[in-house]
Amino acid sequence: MANEKVDFSLKVISPNIGANNITGNGGITTESDLVEINLFLFVKIVRARNLFVQYGHYNFAPYVEVKAGDFQGTTLCFRDNYDPQWNQVFALDKDKFETEEITSVEIVVKDDSLKPYEYIGRISLDVSDISTRFPSDSALAPQWHALEDQWGRRCMGELMISCWIGTQADESFHEAWHLQVGVVPIGSHNFVNTCSRIYIMPRIWCLRFNLIQVEGLMLQADENPYNIFIHATLGNWSFNTKLAKSNDGNAMWNEKDILFAVAEPLNQILVLSVEQGTFTRHKRLGKCGFRVKNAAIIFDGSAPSTNTIDVIQNNEFVGKLSMRICLDGGYHMFDEDPRYSSDLNPTCDLLWRPTIGVFELGILNATGLSAMKPHGRTDAYCVAKYGSKWVRTRTVVNSLSPKWNEQYSWVVYDPCTFVTISVFDNSQLHDGNIATEARDIRIGRVRISLSEMETGRIYIYSYPLVELQPSGLKKMGELQLAFKFTHNSMLNVYKMYTLPMLPGQHISDPLSPIQFYALRKQTIMLVSSHMSKTEPPLRREVVDYMLDSREIVWSMRRCRADFERINAFVSWFVGIYTQFDEIRKWKNPTLTTIICVILYILIIHPQHLLPAMFSCLILHMLLQKKPKTLSHVNLRLSHVHTSSVDELEEEFDPMPSKFEDVILRHRYDRLRVAAGRHVTRMGDFATRIERLQSLLSWHDTIATFIVMVLCLIAGFVTLAVPFKAIVFVWLLHLLRHPILRSPFPPFYENWLRRMPSKLDSMI
Repeated sequence: MANEKVDFSLKVISPNIGANNITGNGGITTESDLVEINLFLFVKIVRARNLFVQYGHYNFAPYVEVKAGDFQGTTLCFRDNYDPQWNQVFALDKDKFETEEITSVEIVVKDDSLKPYEYIGRISLDVSDISTRFPSDSALAPQWHALEDQWGRRCMGELMISCWIGTQADESFHEAWHLQVGVVPIGSHNFVNTCSRIYIMPRIWCLRFNLIQVEGLMLQADENPYNIFIHATLGNWSFNTKLAKSNDGNAMWNEKDILFAVAEPLNQILVLSVEQGTFTRHKRLGKCGFRVKNAAIIFDGSAPSTNTIDVIQNNEFVGKLSMRICLDGGYHMFDEDPRYSSDLNPTCDLLWRPTIGVFELGILNATGLSAMKPHGRTDAYCVAKYGSKWVRTRTVVNSLSPKWNEQYSWVVYDPCTFVTISVFDNSQLHDGNIATEARDIRIGRVRISLSEMETGRIYIYSYPLVELQPSGLKKMGELQLAFKFTHNSMLNVYKMYTLPMLPGQHISDPLSPIQFYALRKQTIMLVSSHMSKTEPPLRREVVDYMLDSREIVWSMRRCRADFERINAFVSWFVGIYTQFDEIRKWKNPTLTTIICVILYILIIHPQHLLPAMFSCLILHMLLQKKPKTLSHVNLRLSHVHTSSVDELEEEFDPMPSKFEDVILRHRYDRLRVAAGRHVTRMGDFATRIERLQSLLSWHDTIATFIVMVLCLIAGFVTLAVPFKAIVFVWLLHLLRHPILRSPFPPFYENWLRRMPSKLDSMI
């Protein structure tokens, strides 16, 4: 278990970010106001010429080595190229010049066929002579520099370079290879795995198709001559229809729509195979294919037209298959856990709601990271996700306290969403690890709720990075972030609280739990496949951790935590009853006398009952204090310290279970899945209760302010309107005819779903 002396608290910090000192650091101005403004020495190696004139031989393989004290970097090596072009940028934090007392930078042109201490030519630059480039300036023009040989003589060969001092706002910063201590053996061709990148997820559609019937089949006599079913395959996913009886070669299904997730570009082919027999023993009668890009696109829930496709077997026509197929753009395809969604827009961008603001995030640094590799090494990088935009910082090599100081921004469509930031150890820097397909190791994760933030305020926190493992809880370090949320119009933000969180298609034609989890699983696989094809790739273990793809199974720890959450709400009612019992027994005569007078007044003047209730609610909210910090991991609430090792091993037991007995494993896994669903229901009930409580607690400033205003308005209305009229109108509304009811949830239910809960602070 975790050591009780370890500090898991959320800390407010005060780094010297650009918003506090936008013109500091040597007069450099920058737009990066949420990060510390650091100066870097940039060296760009463009190209070389006339190398063969000075030093010519066969198997010539030139490359350039940049050295600054003990820090060095190497360009790519080109074989048989006497006028190579590299266009590579190297960067070194200027603070390291001061600590290491580096006064010059050496640029050495070498030949791969020579000995390590031999070189073709070199250039030496004094740091004091290098000029500063402002972020608003154009790119610095490179110049030709003559090379000097080992004896200080001028060579015929020349090297085109440019060298300047700039900040992380420089356009070359994200492409630069950051110089490290020379003993770190990173191949020059692997430096791309250290660069920062922005990734955009592909648009993922919901493919709906309904198999209606097949006509004109030539049936063959066997054990089950009249059983027909369709086997549908799309990529790695497949589905079987129910068995249909056919006496005349015609079979009809018209089942509920079958759903698949498909990603753009829509170049997949849906393969439909007509099978005769049973699911375990069958024979193919024919098959046909349908290109997904030819499917009709709908976004209003309307039924598509019927398509008829020829069924072919051995290049011969054997029947016709009728079906309805479409790409439904009205659904939001969940890739994240729906409890922590960062985006709720449907696939079709015509249905997107207007933007309400911008979220800006500055990833500052990490401290006290655990050593993830031998010899106390960690090569850390961060990944942040909001909506379809993923960002990856550069990898800081061999540091337990890496500094990134990179700033990113996202467009916000809904204030009740979350931003996810995770820290990983990079295992793709060396050829040996790449060959063995080493996995990037997760270090920790942070979630930020936008609804709890005050608009325009800058939050600067040091978040604890914790990992719950089968052996117990472990603190992996701390991640320092600066972020803010700014809106375009407060009225638009208020309006969002009255709208449904999900698109209308989820309400008019909701997905079943089985369909939802199947589509989410497919969506995660599509996202993982797309990200793995980028350069550098976001590996599958990174995507799975960011999207929290692990299936929820039985957890004694979460069950105990959810029970405590429900018990906390029930105890509130118990407290009310206890207080009433004390009043009834006259334990406090003064309070009992006041209550009797109030009740007497309310009985004589019942129209004052509701105004008094609303006034009490307003008074309660005014007396509540807004939390000083945002929600973060609450270990006591998560019952981490009360869980035994055996319970944690059960929670992390993979699916299928690691037990050897097949029957026991099957029964145990089935029990775990069923129990996991019940735990989820308990958690949903607890979350709903806590959202009711959060309306009055200032966790969401906007929501509590709206409640206060509504209570004030309701107080005046109930004061002016007779109580009997209010009850009559309420009963009339409650018993209204179904024709007058809307399938969409009322505004107060949409509002309640947006409220924060203690779930936001749980692991």
